[in-house]
Amino acid sequence: MLKTVKTSNNSKTGPIAVTYRSGEHDIFGTCPTTCALHPKSESGAVQIDADYLAAVYDAVPRRGHAWTYSHFPAAALPAPAKGKTVINASCDTVADAVLAVENGKPAVYAAPLSEADSFPRMVHGIRFVRCPAELSESFTCADCGGGVPLCARGDRDYVVTFVAHGSQKKKVGTGKGGCYAGQGFTSIQWHSTRKTGAANDAAALRGFAASLPPGSLLRHHIAGDIGRAAA
Repeated sequence: MLKTVKTSNNSKTGPIAVTYRSGEHDIFGTCPTTCALHPKSESGAVQIDADYLAAVYDAVPRRGHAWTYSHFPAAALPAPAKGKTVINASCDTVADAVLAVENGKPAVYAAPLSEADSFPRMVHGIRFVRCPAELSESFTCADCGGGVPLCARGDRDYVVTFVAHGSQKKKVGTGKGGCYAGQGFTSIQWHSTRKTGAANDAAALRGFAASLPPGSLLRHHIAGDIGRAAA
């Protein structure tokens, strides 16, 4: 199930186009069962939805930029390419993030609260930098990178770090959940997606991206992932 928003009110992204993706029966249905932030992994996905992934990869606004994050293994994600959506490997450990970058995949790191003051830093020659929007309440994805947000740069050689946030932030790094999207305003939007979102998410996404004004920014999956949800 897919929900599309042409102009988001999300305080982190700013006024850009965004999507939410949910399983039909559970909001976490498209998220991999292996995600360390998943509070109830038995309801997640075990496979990537190949048709939907192809749609995500292609869903870039004309002359614009698109990006997203996935908790599926970095090795299973498509490599960055010109004119395609940048699919960041969302990593739960520093070692996984380093390995992803070494293998040519853009990566982000979901850091626990205890590491909040540890960035920027170098690990095995790879820089870890903090998401700029976490360092200023007035800074958003719309402001990032002079029109090309850091996470939308597929050829970058550094890892963007997101420190645990949300009401479950103390669980991040413990293996017991901690997904920021499972509560608060994001959760409300995510539950709405499960109930009213487009059933043919691949077709809906392609149409949505094509409808956006030239030069738009598109952040796929404020919540959700590229997994094949159970019917």
